[in-house]
Amino acid sequence: MKHFFYIIFAAVLLIGCEEQYVPPTPGGKTNPETETTDPAIDVKVGGVLPDWQEGYLDIHSINGGRGEAFYYIFPDGTTMLCDAAGAPPAELHNYGNDSQGVPSKPSVSVGSGALIVKYIQHFAPSVAGGRLDYFMTSHYHGDHIGSWRDNYSKFGWTPFDKDGNKVSAVNLNAGGFLLNGIAEVGLSIPIDKVLDRGDWASRPSADYYDDGGKKRYQLYVNYLDYAARKQGTVRETLQIGHDDQIVLKHDKARYPAFSVRTIASGGDIWTGSGTSVNTTYVPSAEECAKNHAAWSIGENIFSNVFMLKYGSFDFFSGGDIQYTGKSNYSWKDIELPISKVVGRVEGMKASHHSTANTNSAELLGALKPEFYIAGVWRDVQPNPATLKRVYKANASVRIFCTNLAESNVATLKSEGIDPSSFLTTGGHVVVRVLPEGKKYYIYVLDDSNLEFKVKAKFGPFTAH
Repeated sequence: MKHFFYIIFAAVLLIGCEEQYVPPTPGGKTNPETETTDPAIDVKVGGVLPDWQEGYLDIHSINGGRGEAFYYIFPDGTTMLCDAAGAPPAELHNYGNDSQGVPSKPSVSVGSGALIVKYIQHFAPSVAGGRLDYFMTSHYHGDHIGSWRDNYSKFGWTPFDKDGNKVSAVNLNAGGFLLNGIAEVGLSIPIDKVLDRGDWASRPSADYYDDGGKKRYQLYVNYLDYAARKQGTVRETLQIGHDDQIVLKHDKARYPAFSVRTIASGGDIWTGSGTSVNTTYVPSAEECAKNHAAWSIGENIFSNVFMLKYGSFDFFSGGDIQYTGKSNYSWKDIELPISKVVGRVEGMKASHHSTANTNSAELLGALKPEFYIAGVWRDVQPNPATLKRVYKANASVRIFCTNLAESNVATLKSEGIDPSSFLTTGGHVVVRVLPEGKKYYIYVLDDSNLEFKVKAKFGPFTAH
């Protein structure tokens, strides 16, 4: 009997000494005094985020306040940038009374492309060699690839000729481009492969025919021509349903549990079987071209969509997919067929910045995300009705907003959404998945300067 009590006493001591993971409190925060930490990722608030290490999967939402840019470091050090924010800074451009932009980060004096470059150079693994393995263009809007404005000099967008020489004025017809968006990133960090939905005319949206849209796309094409000639960049059309186009470049055999599968592109959607694709959900290119004005086809539904998987960890990225106008044209609900070929995920990039008529009940009902990252750059984001659908899909979801306009706080509260429950309303958001994809942490980094210090940390969370 005495030995029995000794055993019980020893067990109690061991249990008392072991650090226990405390489930998130409302809002998803953890108790820092009892949070389990891994020595390899021992992150201190106010300190720097330790470097990526082999076996980690890092997902960085880079916040410049001008659109979206997600930087991925895969487990073997392969890198991918999805989009390069390039909308004009709110401080220098009037977006209209109903859609004011948020302040530029870290300041209006740092262009969004320059911020992305500095951020990537700060966090890139040495194996990347100063290059990007992949650039994914989600769709052809300025807050994702770089903008065109006739008064581009007002925004500090330097013009270049087709050979990359600075000039006094851009000549689009002669291959010229501007230092903004993907071009600003690519000139400093050369890109091996650009993946997009193909030539815009292959299934044109309405703004393909706008003067500004034509010039924006010409900037993109001109830069890619320069990059192909001077930097060896290859442009490829995304192959829907494939998990063999975006692959690990350095040590694929070591990480068989990692994959990136493309789900949709240009209005075509994976069927969920092999590499079979539904190409008839959206009207044909000829029909879209003929009826572009009457149908008012938005570019967003043609976004590139993919699912990233690492062991038990799954992440969904849907560009700016939405369902605006589905009452008149059912095919404008591009989220519905996508919802039928995806499953539950740990996290997702909020589609279309979490604005209205996106992140549908059907899609969220399939994904049921544990965390939700909204790349906010306008004061109508996030939309309260959209957030209600997010909470309905998963009441304990952790919401991260890269920005939040003060004017939207009152709107959200009036609709029963308390922004104080969000885990952040400002900053770069980093998801770090540990080797084998079983656990992950989420960090918020300071976006007010270029030091990228840690503002907050959450986790560890278990991937299911």
